[in-house]
Amino acid sequence: MKKVFALTACIAMLILAFVACEDEPEQGEAPDVATAVYVINSGGSSISVIDLEADTVYNNVTTVGTYPNQLVYKNGLLYCVNSGSNNITIYDTENGFEPKTPISLGSGQTPENMVFVDDKTAYVSCYTSGKVLKVDVSTKEVKAEITAGSGTTPIAYVNGKIYAGNTAYNSATWSYDQGTVTVIDPKTDQVLKTIDVSTNPFDLKEATDGMLHVVCVGNYNDVLGKIAIIDPRTDTWIDTIEVGGAPGNLAIDETNNIGYLSVWGSGLMSYNISTQTVLHGPTNTILGKGGSGVMTDTEGNVYVSVWDDDQVIKLDKDANVLATYNVGDCPAGMAMKTE
Repeated sequence: MKKVFALTACIAMLILAFVACEDEPEQGEAPDVATAVYVINSGGSSISVIDLEADTVYNNVTTVGTYPNQLVYKNGLLYCVNSGSNNITIYDTENGFEPKTPISLGSGQTPENMVFVDDKTAYVSCYTSGKVLKVDVSTKEVKAEITAGSGTTPIAYVNGKIYAGNTAYNSATWSYDQGTVTVIDPKTDQVLKTIDVSTNPFDLKEATDGMLHVVCVGNYNDVLGKIAIIDPRTDTWIDTIEVGGAPGNLAIDETNNIGYLSVWGSGLMSYNISTQTVLHGPTNTILGKGGSGVMTDTEGNVYVSVWDDDQVIKLDKDANVLATYNVGDCPAGMAMKTE
């Protein structure tokens, strides 16, 4: 819900503030580069490419669908999950971002995120339907629909199993019901277990300790953010890190053993995975702005998309700004290519 409200606000500002707005970045033709960050420009419904070796930005290299939510890079192709269009658009990064035939997921699904289990099979979380879809990306067919829970949003592949978080937003009461994580066996596409977690599980990632870290945002009011830690060997909730605030997306820095949490409009919070110590909480966030998306690289650097400033900022592990990249309108999710 927060993403839709923020997108509406961004578009409204662009319409009303003709004089104050920056010039629209021109269409760019991006070459195939060895190391790149791909950026969703939610306000412009486009993709920017940051060439990390040349420190060059190519803006609006191609258009995406309605309400793009996530980018995933795999084997020379870039996949964009479009929540409003109910599809996954695909681009050939090695041939000028040539669009491929999109994968249609069906009306009423509202896809949020996808995860690959092999080169041709992906699982997609769907918010409105509360389902996880098994998709063959080579034939562009939906092979299975698995009922997960209410408001299915984050998804991950850990220890040979699919984990899908269910935010359980209740529109009738304007509140959140019990947050859960659904465990699915990709060999049979059957639900193995449903695990209760804290309020509003919005993202989940495998951490450096092999555990599944689930970002539970809270209710944006009196229930604050937590990291629910699930042991994927037993599929049990074993511990909790009280991070506070209202964290969003999670990026794991495997080099320095740190978890980074995006905070909308406020930058990043962080915590030490080994000690479960909060390093930067809601009162001392990193950067102090941005937080619409977060990602790390293999060298321990952090990338933060700044929705209001149309920028992606690169930081080192000590929060020093290494580079600032001007991208398209309202940047959000990112993906990285490395060779």
